[in-house]
Amino acid sequence: MRYHSLDALRAWMMLLGLVFHVAWLLLPQYFFNARADSQGHTGFQYFFGWVHVFRMQAFFVIAGFFANLLVTKRGVLSFVRNRFWRVLLPFVVSMIVLFPLIRWQEIRGGFMTGRIQSSLGVWEYTLNHFLELPGKWGGQWPYHFWFLETLCLVYLIAIGLWLVFAKVLDRDKRFRHRVQRFFEWVVGSRWCIPVLAVPVAGLLFWADTWFGISTGGLEPLWLGTINYWFIFAVGWCLYSSPELISRISRHWRLKMAIGSVIALGLAAIWVDDWGKHRNRVGVAQPKMNLTIVRDYPMLRQRLLNSGDTEIDSVRRAVFALLSDDFQEFLEHNETMANSDQAFGLVGEFNSNVIDSLQFATPGRCQALGVVEDPRWGRWASRPISERTEDARAWVNLLLLQAAFPDSLHPHNPRPALESAAYFYLYALSTWLLVNAWFGFFEEYFSGNNPKVRYYSDSAYWLYLLHVVVQFEMSLWLGDLEWPVPVKFIVYLAGTFLVTVTTYHYLVRSTWIGRWLNGRRYDREPFLVSAILPSSTGTLDSDSTPAD
Repeated sequence: MRYHSLDALRAWMMLLGLVFHVAWLLLPQYFFNARADSQGHTGFQYFFGWVHVFRMQAFFVIAGFFANLLVTKRGVLSFVRNRFWRVLLPFVVSMIVLFPLIRWQEIRGGFMTGRIQSSLGVWEYTLNHFLELPGKWGGQWPYHFWFLETLCLVYLIAIGLWLVFAKVLDRDKRFRHRVQRFFEWVVGSRWCIPVLAVPVAGLLFWADTWFGISTGGLEPLWLGTINYWFIFAVGWCLYSSPELISRISRHWRLKMAIGSVIALGLAAIWVDDWGKHRNRVGVAQPKMNLTIVRDYPMLRQRLLNSGDTEIDSVRRAVFALLSDDFQEFLEHNETMANSDQAFGLVGEFNSNVIDSLQFATPGRCQALGVVEDPRWGRWASRPISERTEDARAWVNLLLLQAAFPDSLHPHNPRPALESAAYFYLYALSTWLLVNAWFGFFEEYFSGNNPKVRYYSDSAYWLYLLHVVVQFEMSLWLGDLEWPVPVKFIVYLAGTFLVTVTTYHYLVRSTWIGRWLNGRRYDREPFLVSAILPSSTGTLDSDSTPAD
């Protein structure tokens, strides 16, 4: 049996990533992309927040559904072999081929905007960056390839648990049958969404991640990974009771409306916190974020001040820890030209001051009134020089903020009860919108549609390639002052033009298509296949790329 609606939903969630990342380029401030666009608009923050609530969560539900299908039909060994070739290997190849290209684009954007201050040329800087990368590999963010890494980890957890219960703890399947019956009772009840929201909200609260579920860099954040595993497990159990799909699809319009209102309300909190530099719904860590620079002219004046007070000596120590290039930048720039430059300065503070092992001294802390923080617990009584790197970083952060009290924003997390409410509403909107999208695709895409099939097959390739295309476009178009709707359309049209064309001619009928999608198609004219596609045979659900 082929689940046409789920195939279409999975493809839409991947293709929505192309739209989502165009909005990423058009955020009003730099946000870990190639560069901030001159026409960035606050409206994209709302769209960004809305999509982030449900897109990958829906994807992982479907991944769990098709993973169980594949294990049931072909067995564990076949599943592991399939996922090795179709998920793990594409992740490794993407990190070898595409990751360096995206990082090079990010570096070029840094030079163009002033986010990177260096006397080196872009090529020499890039070479040095990649030579230093092996020692910092675990902390690297894998860009949009994170979902492949997380899928592999979730598969590993799921198969490990399956083997333990099937071979050791639950050979007669009694426990698993009870779990499945409990799942059916929950999902079949009117309390389905509020109950499913509890584990997701609890893990979000524990992780304290301000922008939803986060899995971190190549060295994963396990709370985020476990959260995605739970969502994956919902899809896994759903395959054993597929009749529940029609149950969760009911009243999808109402769920879409309520979930979207909640998601946009949460996005408004994020926008307000970002705009007012509160840094509140975020991970408590000894780092400063983009909005930490509150008053650059005052910060610059204090860094360059040659006074002889105790606080002036601390500020001079901060200035001395900065690189020669950033020292020169501060000496010659009375204002900042863009948010990229602010981000570059924040990164310099993080790497050279907060991570410094020499900055914090007992004398400086005493002079500026930096007191012990209860979160350090048993480390509080130890000399600064003997503390862990994380504890020293907290001291450095507090000392830095004490030295520039009106220039830098401190970390100001929300109270526990307020955070709990925020995260529960986040999880509630997640399941409302996931259910709504199931209903939408059940109603409109439950039949076989050749055009939908074409883009369902192409979605994997389009998703892998699209950030490279979008980053390159942003480097060429970022300074153009076109109306923001025009820029949005140009970015999106350019992305689809390049990715769909390369898919049709380089992937669909080649060995790459067989590798990613399980089969090769006979080549047809581009307009016939991509615009008015004809039926070209069938492709089983269990052979698609991200089951």
